[in-house]
Amino acid sequence: MTTQTTESARTRLTRGAAPIDLDAIGAAAPIVVLVVIGALRKGAFFKPDVVVLPCLCVAMALVSPPVLRWLRAHPLPVLLGVAAVAWWVVEAVIWRHDVESWRMPATWVCAAAGYGIARALPISARKVVAAAVTMLGFGFAVTGLALVAARSTTWTWPDERSLRFQGSLTYPSAIGLYLLITLFASAEIWPDDAARGARATRGITAVRALILLGPVATDSRGALVALLVMLCFRGVRQWLGPALIAAVVAAPLLLYGQRDGVRPELIAASVAVAVVASSLPAVVLRKALPVLAVPAVVIAGWLLATQHHDVSGLDASWTERGHILSGAGDVLYAHPLFGAGPDPWIPTRTLTGAPGLDAFAHNEPLELLISIGALGTLCVLLAFGAVVRALFSTRSRYVLPLLATVGVAGLVDFVWHFAALGLCAGVVAGIGAGGE
Repeated sequence: MTTQTTESARTRLTRGAAPIDLDAIGAAAPIVVLVVIGALRKGAFFKPDVVVLPCLCVAMALVSPPVLRWLRAHPLPVLLGVAAVAWWVVEAVIWRHDVESWRMPATWVCAAAGYGIARALPISARKVVAAAVTMLGFGFAVTGLALVAARSTTWTWPDERSLRFQGSLTYPSAIGLYLLITLFASAEIWPDDAARGARATRGITAVRALILLGPVATDSRGALVALLVMLCFRGVRQWLGPALIAAVVAAPLLLYGQRDGVRPELIAASVAVAVVASSLPAVVLRKALPVLAVPAVVIAGWLLATQHHDVSGLDASWTERGHILSGAGDVLYAHPLFGAGPDPWIPTRTLTGAPGLDAFAHNEPLELLISIGALGTLCVLLAFGAVVRALFSTRSRYVLPLLATVGVAGLVDFVWHFAALGLCAGVVAGIGAGGE
């Protein structure tokens, strides 16, 4: 019988010059499956997924020896985290709120478990996870552009402004933030490398540019605000720069194409512009920034702020959000210490002045306050502080930009309610962290 080397027999297949590490794929597969299923199951936003996905994530984390060692070595942050989640659940039971009101703690649990699972993986498996998350984001973005151009009624949301991509998460701002998180994963598999060939660089730039067009296709101001905060970090601008310029130049065509009945030819043109711009040398793109990108940003900003591209006036949703925030303030005033129970209904009024109710404050810190009050929020902040301290000890290149991006998005919408978003953010932070 022919004897084979142990490594080649057990772990590697070779196709040309590129080895395939089967052990890495096997180690990465369970968490990749959870990330994909969580995203496709409406972001685990509805029951029973809002409970099932966190339970699956915790179960997977607790069979990882590095995670168990960390839990035993850090009892205080573990107790704080458990207390924060328990506070929310007990409050929900006391106030007799539906299990769907557990969405926010479900997101916390998925984020923490996803981070622990990903960080415990070997480096080779982390690369596999990063590649899978990046390709998932690319697939979502391309699918969204195609569906909007085709005037699809699947994964899209028509409103007074445009036909907006909402994806499987069923909400534009949520899928927009999801796509931004996948961009961070791309930084892990494609770090800055001057030795890359020109063809590979153009391909990477094109993939990132199309992922960036995904949040534009959502027509979500919250996702665009998160992107602006993300770009405040110099390190992010360095690896994202050429793709960002290509996407920005194409953005006005896409936004115009989505408005008033959808113009597929403009959406196709925006994709073509992004791909062609991605093929230009980086030095050419950077020189084109003041000539093309700055006017494009002004046009895109105007389109996002107004109700229609041919109507002078603010979008009506600005007024609606103001009414909701005012109603949430009234709830907080009535229940300052213990809150009104998780995700309470918020009294508001319509544009005509009629009384109404809304399920979310569209501001997650305020949602936290009206749900569990000042005392419960303090418990959550203590737990979050312990988590942030642990994250900053990893010396990751993008933990702070990732936290800032997700955090700012939560100031303008209810994106902390999607367990799949928490899972994806936790996994991406974990694959970018250092060793155990």
